[in-house]
Amino acid sequence: MTKQQIPERLWLWFFPRRCVWCSGVTEPDAMLCADCAGNAEMLEPGLLEGTDIPLVSAFTYHSKARQILLNFKFHGAKNTAHSIAYAMADALSASKTADKPGWLFCAVPMTPAKVKTRGYNQSELLAKAAARWLGMDFALGLLVKTRETQAQHGLQKEQRQSNIAGAFAAANPGLSWARKIVLCDDICTTGATLREAVRVLREAGAKDIICLTYLRTDLEETHAEGNFSI
Repeated sequence: MTKQQIPERLWLWFFPRRCVWCSGVTEPDAMLCADCAGNAEMLEPGLLEGTDIPLVSAFTYHSKARQILLNFKFHGAKNTAHSIAYAMADALSASKTADKPGWLFCAVPMTPAKVKTRGYNQSELLAKAAARWLGMDFALGLLVKTRETQAQHGLQKEQRQSNIAGAFAAANPGLSWARKIVLCDDICTTGATLREAVRVLREAGAKDIICLTYLRTDLEETHAEGNFSI
């Protein structure tokens, strides 16, 4: 157990881990309760659409895990962040894409005004906790959001990329230079947000990038539905 992981273990003494599908109490090292474990299937890693960037996600958007994310993201259920992040960390470990040391975790940013309204940046909480679970470093403010954008979930696929274009910047490009970065977000639907963040990190000199999310949509479902409730 690393020094970074010790606080997470202590946390579990006071706040038991919650199932990342139903939010019921689980065993200390389990992501899912016994009732949900038989129905869950971890996703295979893929590529962020239109890029050569690995995309690792724990579960599909159309699973019971979606409701946990809705509660966490929109209804103040911050107590589930550690369990969600554990699922993300486990998926990354299983993927073998970041099996060498030296990876730096960062999160897709929000504007200060949006953080104030919601009370927290959900992606930042997940990135920070996932990094601790894996004994890796987390960089606060590696990326910043320079302007407010429309909610992506209300837009069609072709509108999302233009909506997010130019909305991110590297707060300190020197921190990204020649680094291996795990870029974290809560969900990947069309991939527009992650692609824009990846572009900025690459321009800032990032050596390698992996995208890590809790949920991911199936590409066929993405093209069929066009918009989503997250």
